[in-house]
Amino acid sequence: MSETAPEPILASWKVSEVISRYPHLVDELVKLNPTFRLLRNPVMRRVQSRLVTVEQAAAIGGMEPAELVRALNRAIGIEVPDEQPAEQPASATTADVPPWVGNVPIDAEVDARPMQREGREPFSAIMAAARSTAPGHAFRLWNTFEPIPLYDVLGQRGFVHYARQHGPEDWEILFFHAGGRRRDAVLQSQPAADAPALDWESPSATVTIDVSDLVPPEPMIRIMEALEALPVGGTLLVHHVRRPMHLYPRLDALGYRHETRELGPGRVELLIEKTANVEAQ
Repeated sequence: MSETAPEPILASWKVSEVISRYPHLVDELVKLNPTFRLLRNPVMRRVQSRLVTVEQAAAIGGMEPAELVRALNRAIGIEVPDEQPAEQPASATTADVPPWVGNVPIDAEVDARPMQREGREPFSAIMAAARSTAPGHAFRLWNTFEPIPLYDVLGQRGFVHYARQHGPEDWEILFFHAGGRRRDAVLQSQPAADAPALDWESPSATVTIDVSDLVPPEPMIRIMEALEALPVGGTLLVHHVRRPMHLYPRLDALGYRHETRELGPGRVELLIEKTANVEAQ
């Protein structure tokens, strides 16, 4: 019996879906563009690949989306016609500098370049800077590439951006807290008024892992691996020694519901539910 032909990769696919179906394409992506070498880091791969489409990855790497789609499909042995790219989030340039640039206080600054070069994931530091930035103020991010998926994540939290490139792997992005949140983001991040509370008393419906004896970043990796394997509606119960503060913004950005309870010194439990919003990302 002949094997089923592979399904063509589309520009609209999330990078996580590409890697899940065709794991060997991590190496192919790195060969195509050095920017994608960050995917070799398991923590960054599990977070960033869930937020980035193939089309957005092409923009990050300075490639045409159709070029990347063709290359990935050739790597799995199929030829596909060019796909019409969808509209990309606009990136401000020096030709259209918004009036707030240079005229608002800078509350925080994050230099993600050394973190990325060392294989560390800067998402938690960026989200911490966003939380510390008051309405009407801004924070500055230094990055090795233009973080296109981050524009939507922070846009949902009331931020607008201005980006400028100073050199290879040298981007400066200002995020201005314009106030408010997008209504669709509020609806997605808040449970419905009649949504039941997370059920702590149904171990038969819960996958349980214990990360108490692991050293960072292993707890994060184990938790993200377990979450990826959960079906929609499934829950993950995590035994931990502390509240995983760096994990919470990732869960929020990806659409998971979660609750934490402290049982005593060095004993924390985290219950995470995989909602339909996670699969829709």
